[in-house]
Parts: sequence; C-alpha cells; structure tokens
Amino acid sequence: MTQRKAKTLNSITSSVVKYVIYFIGIFTALTFIGVDPKSMLVVASAGSVAIGLGAQSVVTDMLEGFFILFEDHYAVGDVVTIQNITGTVESVTLRSTKIRDPQGSVHIIPNGSVGTVTNMCRDFINAVVTVGVSYDASIDHVLDVLRDEMEQTKDIPDILETPVIVGVTGLDDSAVTVKIVAKCHVKTNISVEAELRRRIKNRLDKEGIEIPFPQRTLHIVQQKEG
Repeated sequence: MTQRKAKTLNSITSSVVKYVIYFIGIFTALTFIGVDPKSMLVVASAGSVAIGLGAQSVVTDMLEGFFILFEDHYAVGDVVTIQNITGTVESVTLRSTKIRDPQGSVHIIPNGSVGTVTNMCRDFINAVVTVGVSYDASIDHVLDVLRDEMEQTKDIPDILETPVIVGVTGLDDSAVTVKIVAKCHVKTNISVEAELRRRIKNRLDKEGIEIPFPQRTLHIVQQKEG
C-alpha cells in the first residue's frame, strides 16, 4: 500500500472508529443508568430506519467516501480540483473531503457532491512556460536558442524529460508567443516553471533577443485657431 493511500485509509478509518465509539459510549451509558438493552435495540432499529429515510444525502456521502477510497480517485496529500476549487487534500472522511487552497482557506466538500475530479498527482505533471519575443527577432533563431537551452536542463532533478518547444502559439499585439512544456514530478511544476523562466530570461539576454513590453502610440492633433 502506498503512503498516500495509507494516509487516506487512516483518515476514513478514524472517522468510522469515532462514530462507533460514540455509539458504544451512548449505549453503555444508557445501560449503566438502567435502560433495558433490548428496548434500546428496538429504538435504535426504528431510529436507523427514520434516519435512512430522512438523511439520504448522508448515506450517499458515505457510499461515495468508500468509492473514493477503493477506486483511488484521490488521496490525502494529492493536489486536486473539485467544484472549481484547487488545493491539497488534507483529509477524507466517510462524509466529506477537506481541501486547503493555495491561499490557506479550507474547503469542506460533501463526498456526494464531489462530481468530476481533476487529480494533478498521478505519475507526472506538466510545467508550462510561455515566453514572448519581439517581432523584430528571427523566430527560427529564437526557437533554435530555446531548444539548445532546454537541452541543458538535465541538471534539474525534477524534470523527467527534455522540455519540448511546442512552437509559436500566439501572435499578440506586441509579441510573438512561444510555448514550452516540461514533464516533471508531481507537485514540482511551479518550481520548475520558475527555474525555466529564469534560465530563458538569462539566455535571451545573452543572445540579445528582446522580450517586449506593451507599448501604445498616441497621436496628438492640434487644431488651428481662427
């Protein structure tokens, strides 16, 4: 069993044990004060039927919690997107999933409402960098320079393969946009992107290739008096 799945199983098991302890504690306390155990079982049976009819969403949440675990949709520590919320899974219980986003906010999502899950911690993740170059630069020369620079990234341990120069992906107002994609270890794409941008900036400066910034031309019209 992987460590990530073990953490998730521990989270769900703790949730189950908590509810079992609550039930045993209440049952024992009522027995201690003289309540007949048989009558308690009858009440508990009737109560479970009432709860099942009145709290179907709770049952749905619990069933989904088991499916999340056994089908390995995600686990504690994974970075996921659920209901347009992206963050790290902190815990998975029978009823809900707790996610902490990059700003530190905690989101608690009922398992029955999870729906589509985007898991960014399976096998690898892509680091994507876009760079804009001047229209005055030879785009073929720019691509050659970038390919050469990407060949020199073997010293970055988190990159799994030589980054790929996708090519020109945009002809913007003031720049020609080139996209670069690097396959890397999960949870390292942000640091890899930052390092690639640093290297690209230094290499373009060395080659004298301009990274343009937006510019505007103002036309001032003077009207003659008279």
